[in-house]
Amino acid sequence: MFKKSTIQFLRTATLLIICFLNYSAAQSQGFEGYYRYPDLHENTVVFTAEGDLWKVPLSGGLAQRLTTHAEEEIYPAISPDGKTIAFSASYEGPTEIYTMPIEGGVPTRWTYESDPSISNTWTPDGKIAYASRGYSKVPDFQMVTIDPASKKKSRIPLFQASEASFDGSGNTVYFVRPAYHRNVTKRYQGGTARQIWKFSEGAGE
Repeated sequence: MFKKSTIQFLRTATLLIICFLNYSAAQSQGFEGYYRYPDLHENTVVFTAEGDLWKVPLSGGLAQRLTTHAEEEIYPAISPDGKTIAFSASYEGPTEIYTMPIEGGVPTRWTYESDPSISNTWTPDGKIAYASRGYSKVPDFQMVTIDPASKKKSRIPLFQASEASFDGSGNTVYFVRPAYHRNVTKRYQGGTARQIWKFSEGAGE
């Protein structure tokens, strides 16, 4: 018969071997790392890892690194036609909105705000949608769109809005208010609890 201490040792050793084999298997399949802010278009996923933008087929495979700048690129959003990525980066100090071809290339800067500009999404007709406090008289994020063709900016008439997404028609926007404030206690129901809202074009706020 094994002693109790021997049985405990065998159990611990077995557990360590299983953990090691699982870790090795995960590494061999390329699962290691921290992947953030994914966005999906058809069979392409774009995400942030190691401070850079990457893309990979949804079906799996080797991820391709799209940026190598020393600054961080975050919140990528793929255009409706799948050809362009909008994202936020602080290449020249402030966090601004940039775009680049989904195959890689030189980024184009689109905003020059007095406050960080956070990439959210694209409208169905191809406008970049982002959140900024640059147009607010109080420190609240509002939604702004940019038409890449005309470079015209338009504000969505909402006092507070961030993390937006549009329906297929582009007439209704779903958003979160208030914006992320780094104090989101679980099950908190007070005045700063974050909720999902929707707004349709032409309706009152």
